[in-house]
Amino acid sequence: MRYLLSLICVFSLQSAWADMTLTVLDQNGLPVEDSVIILSDSPVSTPESVAVMNQIYSSFVPRVLVIQKNQSVSFPNSDDIRHHVYSFSIPKAFEIKLYKGKEIPPVVFDTSGIVVLGCNIHDSMIGYIIIADNTFAAKTDKDGKVRLPARKGDKISLWTERDMESVTAMSSFNITSDTEQSIKLDLLPPIEVEDHSQHKHNNG
Repeated sequence: MRYLLSLICVFSLQSAWADMTLTVLDQNGLPVEDSVIILSDSPVSTPESVAVMNQIYSSFVPRVLVIQKNQSVSFPNSDDIRHHVYSFSIPKAFEIKLYKGKEIPPVVFDTSGIVVLGCNIHDSMIGYIIIADNTFAAKTDKDGKVRLPARKGDKISLWTERDMESVTAMSSFNITSDTEQSIKLDLLPPIEVEDHSQHKHNNG
């Protein structure tokens, strides 16, 4: 009987905190990839690992990187040409002057917020680093879906590059289901981004 009660408690706890699926769609019902969802009531610690924002075929890869406050990010240049990475964003203004290769010290992002990246040499290079304030954060996949440790009544913040107001705007929403929920947004047209996974880079 004690074993049975223990199992019931375990399953009840798992059910209470089971992940739910959130889907982000645009006004045409199409999935919105690389939306970032932040769950403010789900604290996490800063990973010891160094996140990577690569540069491949004159693009930032990934285009959207999600990290935690006080996490470090490396900026390897896997291209055969030089890049000059910079940001004027308030959470972390910095620059890495003309360079190639991987021997660049990581940059620590110690303030939460949204950092927009650029390259002084290639104007088309745009990337984003979303720094969560030590709380759960994840981005949607190609189907616009993300799994969240959330329950009905929780609040989330949502960011997408396609926001009509600004690339640094955040929207707030309530979670209305313990299992599945869709959010439809009025957004700018999809950003055309080359799929670098289909190419084999010269540097491996």
